[in-house]
Amino acid sequence: MVVLLIAGCSSSEKIDSKALEKIEVKKTTDETVQDDFIFRLVSKKDHYKKGEEVILYGEIVYKGDKEEVNINHASSAIFFNIREETRGYEIGYAVKDIGLTTTLHRLGSPYRKQYTKNVVNNPEAEAKDYEELMEDFLNNDGFPPGYYKVKGHTDFSLSSEGELEQKKFNMEAAIDFKVVE
Repeated sequence: MVVLLIAGCSSSEKIDSKALEKIEVKKTTDETVQDDFIFRLVSKKDHYKKGEEVILYGEIVYKGDKEEVNINHASSAIFFNIREETRGYEIGYAVKDIGLTTTLHRLGSPYRKQYTKNVVNNPEAEAKDYEELMEDFLNNDGFPPGYYKVKGHTDFSLSSEGELEQKKFNMEAAIDFKVVE
């Protein structure tokens, strides 16, 4: 309900800080398990100050019987879809390369991808307030004030020796955080 109260705010207007502070962050860590893999999405904090670096990352952990496995993926095996809820805008994430391979070691350090600002233009959002939000997002440290929901997902394949078909993995996790003045 609080989100509805501040949903009408545009980035060109000041977000209602008191309403934003009343929003409760539900979870800063989420994980999904599929076979021998764990996909985890993490925000180090539930709220950040404007201009503060947002520490957001995803990781894949291999917990199977083999010493190591090779996964096949795009430029990253982890992608971040972010939505700023108070304005209702998506902050897209671009994929650059395809066909990469990464080796994961059992009980070793996970494959980790830290979020870096990377925006895809959204042709459906031609509103001036969307353009101002993206300009603020790209040209300043941290994130603009707001309430953010993040869906992280991983999409990779695994092929075993002697097998012609690759096994595909597609896992999602969701977290949220807010940025205040």
